[in-house]
Amino acid sequence: MLFFGNHGDYEVTCNFLDKTGQRIAKKRICHNVSKREASDSMRDYVTNRFSDIIDVAHPIKVVAKPAVTK
Repeated sequence: MLFFGNHGDYEVTCNFLDKTGQRIAKKRICHNVSKREASDSMRDYVTNRFSDIIDVAHPIKVVAKPAVTK
């Protein structure tokens, strides 16, 4: 349990600007990962998927919160 105690489901939101200055927000659910893995996965997803429109002069903000299950 030492290595697997911090894994769970996370709701990850990413905010960034495109080259025209418009703010874009993307949201995903990452299952059975740590908070850091969820954040890194979302950052990789956004940089790969939107590489042609991201404004590199502004940071990509990633927020990971535990997902609420109903």
